[in-house]
Amino acid sequence: MASDLQVAYAFATPSASGSNVIVAAQAGQRIIVLQCCVITSAANNVKFQSNGSTDISALFPLAVNGGFVMPYSQLGWMQTNIGESLTVNLSAAQPTAVQVVWCPRSV
Repeated sequence: MASDLQVAYAFATPSASGSNVIVAAQAGQRIIVLQCCVITSAANNVKFQSNGSTDISALFPLAVNGGFVMPYSQLGWMQTNIGESLTVNLSAAQPTAVQVVWCPRSV
């Protein structure tokens, strides 16, 4: 990892269906997801969104106690629009653990 990269960590365990904020909007900056982990307690379709309205990842259909890990990528796996929050959208109202390593990036 580059030494000048300003890295931050966030986690949440949302249990409501629909959009759930993982990282609050960063004024004038994008949120770049460098790595993440998602595990759900029940069958759930999970996707990441910018501000709860623009899809920035594929839809991941997960089985009971299913999940995935996106390992570190210096280029990032996904990014929000400028000044928008990073959200995770759940199809089912079931506890889902989400952890991300992210960095802000101005354009």
